[in-house]
Amino acid sequence: MKRVVRSPSVLAGFSVALALALWEIAGRKGVSPALPPFSDVVIAFVDLVESDRFQEAAIATAKAVIFTFPVTVVVGVLIGVLMAIVKPIRWALDPWVNLGLSLPLVSVIPVLIFVFGLDSATIVAVIIVYTLPVLIVNTASGVRSVDDELVSMARSFNASRSLLLRKVVLPGAAPLTVAGIRIGAGRAIRGAIVAEQLIGLIGLGGLIQRLGGAFAIADLYAAILFVGIIGVATVYLLGRMENRVVV
Repeated sequence: MKRVVRSPSVLAGFSVALALALWEIAGRKGVSPALPPFSDVVIAFVDLVESDRFQEAAIATAKAVIFTFPVTVVVGVLIGVLMAIVKPIRWALDPWVNLGLSLPLVSVIPVLIFVFGLDSATIVAVIIVYTLPVLIVNTASGVRSVDDELVSMARSFNASRSLLLRKVVLPGAAPLTVAGIRIGAGRAIRGAIVAEQLIGLIGLGGLIQRLGGAFAIADLYAAILFVGIIGVATVYLLGRMENRVVV
């Protein structure tokens, strides 16, 4: 019997196509006023993307994520390495990192709004608070998972601490570190959108909030679809980079 090779990309594409077809059918059947046909959402998507209000909102959100997340990655990786190799630092920061991982985002945002006000500074703060703990934990776990035999071998050749870190520890920790970056990128986009929704004035989150308040259902789905496409594409590209690192 021939083995049927199922490509992951083919199966993923089929599942998406099936979901969209069911969405179109349900919309045409009038199952719910909150579920317009997918074809109407596509038309609204094209119109929305071409509008000035959307482009301004997308640029505002992109600036917040692009300018904040790379710096957060550098800081998170540095802290993660230090926590893994310096025990007093790990003991001092562990409670705060665990707190950052466990606190719901929505419960933190009002405090950040109170501190930073209703502007882009709050968005930046939310991205940092929501992504930094993941980056720290994954990097620290990656450093601690480095093979002890490799470290011992490098030390037997009198490798300096800095050389050991650059040539053995960081490359060995790279798979988990990159996985943390991939997860953090998704959290950065999600955190920015949620914060903008609560502020309600700027960015894609603010636009989604206003569209929902105006009951512009097709436009609302179009805006959410755009955010979903950007988020999936970002995580996918970072996932490809993760696969290269692992291999």
